Amino acid sequence: MRLLLITYYFPPCGGSTVQRWLKWLPILVEQGFEVTVLTTKDGDYPVYDESLLAEIPPEVTVIRTKTFKFEKIWKIFTGNKRPIPYGNISKNKEQNLINRILIWIRLNLIIPDIRKFWNPSALKKAIDYLRITPVDYVITTGPPHSTHLIGLKLKKQLKIKWIADWRDPWTSIYYLQLNPPSRISCFWHKKLETKVAQTADWNVVVSEHLASQLPTNKISVIYSGYDDKKIPAPVIAQTKEKETTFKLKFIGNITEGQRLDILIQIIAKAFPDEDIELSFIGTNLSEEYRTLLQNLLPGRYVCKNFIPHKEALQEMQDSQVLLLLINYYPGAEGMLTTKLFEYLASYNKILCLGPHNSEAEKLINRYKAGKCFDINESEDAIEYLRNLYSLWHSGKTLKNDIEVTELSAQNQVLKLIDLIHSLNSQS
Repeated sequence: MRLLLITYYFPPCGGSTVQRWLKWLPILVEQGFEVTVLTTKDGDYPVYDESLLAEIPPEVTVIRTKTFKFEKIWKIFTGNKRPIPYGNISKNKEQNLINRILIWIRLNLIIPDIRKFWNPSALKKAIDYLRITPVDYVITTGPPHSTHLIGLKLKKQLKIKWIADWRDPWTSIYYLQLNPPSRISCFWHKKLETKVAQTADWNVVVSEHLASQLPTNKISVIYSGYDDKKIPAPVIAQTKEKETTFKLKFIGNITEGQRLDILIQIIAKAFPDEDIELSFIGTNLSEEYRTLLQNLLPGRYVCKNFIPHKEALQEMQDSQVLLLLINYYPGAEGMLTTKLFEYLASYNKILCLGPHNSEAEKLINRYKAGKCFDINESEDAIEYLRNLYSLWHSGKTLKNDIEVTELSAQNQVLKLIDLIHSLNSQS
């Protein structure tokens, strides 16, 4: 069976944006699928991770097309002083006028997103490819959700069978909720979202909440999962020798709507004198957060920018407590990051700070992997951390003991394979 996967983000792009399909491709190949990936050449990537290129199965054909790079314009107008925003298009008074104008244009005139400028070259290449090499299914994955518009046009022009893969919400994504565009822009976002969801032969989403929000009943929930070849359970479950420093780590990006300030205050109050180390890995903290850390936890924190994925997994394992932040915005209950599954697969304790009743909280509770607290429950979170520290200090392991292998990417992609075969038998 042949598949054409269309994705803006693909190695050498790094970070969480590529992990879902990078984990799934080897299993698809093992199950006899012929997969071609259509992606960008030198796109606007949040980070680069050249090491991920080695993880692309040699049987997978990768076609790359050039795209307009918004980063060039951003640097011209900002004078290279500010990084291009990824997952954060907030408007605030501290920004200069040019920055605010660029963000207003992005929110109100470029719909659905800035990556849409790749679509013309990608569509042309896809049509050329499909006319020579028919496939059983075209799969588009977003964000960027503009990629789904390629599938929409291919469906109309070539009558292909099409699966839309939603790694995040569209109209209810947190940065649009926290920075609402104009009413007419919201109208066009919703119209495009509805058209994609209802036109696709099937939709695959990452959470139950997202499934409930899309205006279609042609939908399946498939988690991204974790790579059990990189994080084998028997190795994780082993108890290591006691370390001299209690390590708490946040791994990934800090995005708008997360209350990192409250988390820092909780940790500072929980450990006023103890020998701890708080690490932020894979994110460039603002000066405001760095100042807060310096004032509350001087000499007891570490900040590292992006590191290769393999190293990030090692950092997860080399910790006692992993920190998770859920954004505060309408729809936060459906937020499920790839990082959470890797956290769960580390078998280390998780402290989650965010709104209650999220799907992330339900997973953490289901596997008894840690505790979730709202921002008004700081005292409870402090007590929880103190108890973990006492257990660790007395020599007891903090490792979780409930098996999570059903959440592996290897098991999750089997659901996709079953879905494709089922859809194929019905057509």
